[in-house]
Amino acid sequence: MGQIRKQVIQSSFLSYVGFGIGAINTYFFTREGMFTPEQYGLTQAIISLSQVLAPLAALGMTAFINKFFPYYFGHLSNRKNDMLTVAIVVGIIGAALVFTGCFVFEPLVIKKFKTKSALLVEFYYWSLLFSFFFMCFSILESYMGALKKTVLPNFMKETVYRICVSILIALYVFQVIPFSLFVILFCCIYLLIVVILISYLFFSKQLLIATRFSRVTKRIKRSAAIYVGYVYAGSAIANIARQIDTISLAGAQNLSVTGIYSLNQFAAAILQVPYRGLTAIAAPLIAEHWKNKNLTEISRIYQRSSINLLLIGCFLFVNIWINYDDGLQVLRTDARFAAGKTVFLLLGLYNVFELGTGSNSVLIGTSPAWRFEFFSGVILLALSIPLNIYMARYKGMDGVALATAGTLVLYNIIRLIFIKYRFNMWPFSLKTVYAVLLVTGCYFLTWYLLRNIHGFTGILLRSSLFSTLFFTGVFYLRLTPDLPQFIEVVRKRFARKK
Repeated sequence: MGQIRKQVIQSSFLSYVGFGIGAINTYFFTREGMFTPEQYGLTQAIISLSQVLAPLAALGMTAFINKFFPYYFGHLSNRKNDMLTVAIVVGIIGAALVFTGCFVFEPLVIKKFKTKSALLVEFYYWSLLFSFFFMCFSILESYMGALKKTVLPNFMKETVYRICVSILIALYVFQVIPFSLFVILFCCIYLLIVVILISYLFFSKQLLIATRFSRVTKRIKRSAAIYVGYVYAGSAIANIARQIDTISLAGAQNLSVTGIYSLNQFAAAILQVPYRGLTAIAAPLIAEHWKNKNLTEISRIYQRSSINLLLIGCFLFVNIWINYDDGLQVLRTDARFAAGKTVFLLLGLYNVFELGTGSNSVLIGTSPAWRFEFFSGVILLALSIPLNIYMARYKGMDGVALATAGTLVLYNIIRLIFIKYRFNMWPFSLKTVYAVLLVTGCYFLTWYLLRNIHGFTGILLRSSLFSTLFFTGVFYLRLTPDLPQFIEVVRKRFARKK
């Protein structure tokens, strides 16, 4: 667990630096007089579209790398290792199929979005380019995860990407570039990131591209094709279900409502940073343990990731929620964005629940029961698409948030039950109950004592009091062994410096 903890801390730190930059970007996007909600909504719609198209175009190559890298790196020399070659070839085929389909169905997109989301239609082709570059990045990210080089791609995705957005915002705000050029350059950011990652792999001599298919590929091609087919379909379905909320709002409402929803979705997504970091790091380790049939270690990682992520999620959620109204006022955010407060509450609570389920997605995806990814994804899609479309049309953003959170909670409950039934593993323990009681008590005590203090002073006092109570409780209740170990590491490093 030490290897996971070290990389999670590094990746999470870099990710939160990126989220800090992203928060600044969001501030300028939503500050009155700079961008309109419609313009901000366009950038978020482009991102949501890429989250659907990129996994479709990749044809499951990220799952292929995560699952089968032990066989390639354990049985082939670097010169004959063709795992990346396979991923690139299949990815090119998938991209050709998916983006050709996007061109063919362009009239349908125009018909659906032209009236209420005209900007999305105007930059349709550029949004496809964004999706293509993001697909390339996703494959490279998985490949570098197999090499256990997770920090750099995470840094590029979470931090460098947002720095590039900051530069573009500055160029637009100071009228160096028009909004149209801003969008075009925005859609090319991942091209820069892909070039940097390829350059790193090339100069570090880890860009392993074979000119012939290896004996491993020939031996596992049938099982790999079946595995990738199921997981690809399941993950593609899950991605569509997760992004259908934003896309539905863009079609049924308008980009302004999409922008308001997206701001609060972004605030809720802050909770997900540790989860993404842990997933990238734990996937190859859990895959290795499945290969070695080390169920004890998998169960340990599962439970440890659950309590750690739950504590982090609760800490972040309460700090944002308890300061929500004062935060918008202090930041002088456009008053229209406050209409999405319920959106943050619903999506934030869901994210806390998902964090509490630990690494269940990675566990299933790399296990012998990987086919369940497909079947659970079908259930999620069957529920989320009609619910989100209905809610977007008749109930607005709050209804969409309720539909999204509700279907995803049900989806995760089904996966929890399956893991318990199939592998007799369960992420929760008595510590989970203590954690929920602790965060609830800290929240109500903080709210009661400081409910009448507002502005920046109120934010500072509430955050300080809640954080002090929370971390003190976590430490003395020994809810996670990682906190005392982390404190001890920090103490030793400071002692050495002295």
